Amino acid sequence: MDKQEKDILVKTSLKRWLILIAFTLVGIWIIQNLNTVGNILNCIKKVIFPFILGGSIAFILNIPMSFFERKMKKIKNKKILRMLSIIFAIIVILLVIAIVITLIVPRLAEVINLLIDNMPYYTEEINKILGKSDLQFIDINNLNINVESMKEQIINQIPKLLNISISIVTNVISAISNFVIAIIFAIYILIDKEKLSIQTQKLLNTYLEKKKVEKIINIAKVSSNIFRKFFTVQCLEASILGILCIIVMLILRIPYAVPIGVLIGVTALVPIVGAFIGIMVGAILIVSVNPIKVVTFVIAVLILQQIEGNVIYPKVVGNSVGLPGMWVLVAVTIGGSIGGILGMLLGVPIATTIYNLLKEKINKAENNKLNEQKKAIIQK
Repeated sequence: MDKQEKDILVKTSLKRWLILIAFTLVGIWIIQNLNTVGNILNCIKKVIFPFILGGSIAFILNIPMSFFERKMKKIKNKKILRMLSIIFAIIVILLVIAIVITLIVPRLAEVINLLIDNMPYYTEEINKILGKSDLQFIDINNLNINVESMKEQIINQIPKLLNISISIVTNVISAISNFVIAIIFAIYILIDKEKLSIQTQKLLNTYLEKKKVEKIINIAKVSSNIFRKFFTVQCLEASILGILCIIVMLILRIPYAVPIGVLIGVTALVPIVGAFIGIMVGAILIVSVNPIKVVTFVIAVLILQQIEGNVIYPKVVGNSVGLPGMWVLVAVTIGGSIGGILGMLLGVPIATTIYNLLKEKINKAENNKLNEQKKAIIQK
């Protein structure tokens, strides 16, 4: 080894040690200042959240937008075609949301009002049941209320109520502004998606090696395909389940068939737990009208879920997502704990992307090993 090679080796070793020391010092500082780091991360999250949301909206809107572009390909002007496709995609999604709200919200309001109106009856019935065992739940007739004390407590709570109201209003305004920014950002992305793709590729080619660029592009393609398939599959599966639920409920004469079917279809978009949320809300709606039908409803929907999941889903959709059931459960659980409902929804495609990339890498490594073994055998 000559002097030049030794110098290069020393410089490389020194560089590695400096990077290791720097990472160690940064790690120690982070551990010692966890609150400060948390505040910084929250500020960054608040700033970038509208743009992350906008990117997510753009990705979802791209699916119906691409459909409309294919159907209206006779329009030669690309800018007009793109704008019309975006407008139609937004209209379709808004119509779906409006239909769901129109069907479900009034029914929920009816049930809540009915429960409030019947509260004295429910209380009386509970008292009768508990009275048989010498227990008393609520005695409405002998219920003493100190009005003056209640007024004093309400007056004392006014400052807190004002602070809570201001906080709620601020959060609502912030949420609305974030959503508006996200929508505008999503539209800009969709208008210039080809241009953005070319610019991103140029940027990567400028600062990274060719192999790394190829890896990043491959990851982006795999992720895009999986996310697109996942959302398409989930929408199709949810629609099938919702329609079947409506048909079965109408046959069995279960009340609120259409709104509950729509609700189950919408909640089924969230893997595993979504349909059960729909069943719970549906049961609350039905119990207010006909409590006996609740058992029939729950059994019918659970049977439908099994038929749809084990028979219809594989036939219609196939294994397009390709993530084993165990990892779906893990992805939904972790996603839900991190990001709530949105985390549950995104957890599966993210986990599927990681799973497929690892699978691809392992298969590639196995093929390389087999080729090396074949070469070794041939040489012998």
